[in-house]
Amino acid sequence: MEWYEYVLKRLLLFVPTLFGVSIFVFYLVHLVPGSPAVAMLGVRATEERVQEIERELGLHEPLPVQYVDWFTGVLVGDLGQSYSFNGAVAPILAERFFVSLELVLLTLVASLCLSIPLGIVAALNKNSAVDYFSMGVGITGVSVPTFFSGVVFIAVFAVGLSWFPVSGYVAPTEDLVENLRHMALPTLTMTLVAVAVAMRMMRSSMIETMGEEYIRFLKAKGLRSRSILFGHALKNSFIPVITVIGLQFGYMLSGAVVVEQIFAIPGLGRTVLQAVLQRDYPLVQGSVLLLALWFSAVNLGTDLIISYLDPRIMEEEA
Repeated sequence: MEWYEYVLKRLLLFVPTLFGVSIFVFYLVHLVPGSPAVAMLGVRATEERVQEIERELGLHEPLPVQYVDWFTGVLVGDLGQSYSFNGAVAPILAERFFVSLELVLLTLVASLCLSIPLGIVAALNKNSAVDYFSMGVGITGVSVPTFFSGVVFIAVFAVGLSWFPVSGYVAPTEDLVENLRHMALPTLTMTLVAVAVAMRMMRSSMIETMGEEYIRFLKAKGLRSRSILFGHALKNSFIPVITVIGLQFGYMLSGAVVVEQIFAIPGLGRTVLQAVLQRDYPLVQGSVLLLALWFSAVNLGTDLIISYLDPRIMEEEA
């Protein structure tokens, strides 16, 4: 199978995946107890006013009719109107998405810069003090809950040392330095978990690769350790690591809801939480559909990178 054929095959899977997600999300959201009309009216909610609002919103129609109306709008880029934000869903999601995307990208860069070198050094110094330190970092990162580490970082670096702001967000277009200061602690909080997982996978993969026969053959030929490491071992070791990083990268956007809530970042995760609490059906549906599209795109990118590094994957699917 040629590479472009593999790409086309993966792209075609997007359509049924997103269609299935749209149906699942639409009906799941409408199964949540409560009415958007009641959430909008609050203490002023009466039976007559609730029914009136539901008719205005089209919620009195059967669910299949509501789904067709909503999905028809999705096909032309209209995700509906948000009840809680009083505006079109698409611009609201676009604004929040890029805030969350910045947090995710900063976390990805920071985790890669730390996990890859730590994993390699730990593998090359197996059962040494460096290896035990790296494993300790990994176990700590996986074990400590995100909400706890976030609060600790605020107490130490924001309140105690006053190095960074406690919460809030400044757009990079307004002030890049302040933007990075505000994003430092949220990024550190998410990086702690990401580094732990990627570093442990890098260590295990590198140890396995360095034990392969072809590596022993290269050593017997007299090749220098640096040439073996950078010329042969790293490429094969990266394949399982890229898979794990790709999964993490996909989950980061939806998993940022806790961090965004702690640090008051107006990102997509915090918006989804507010939409669920307000029974804002169009905003929840649009958010989850966007997250599904994001996750599918990240999975596609991960598969393409892996197939490029190891063409045997395309041959197996041919």
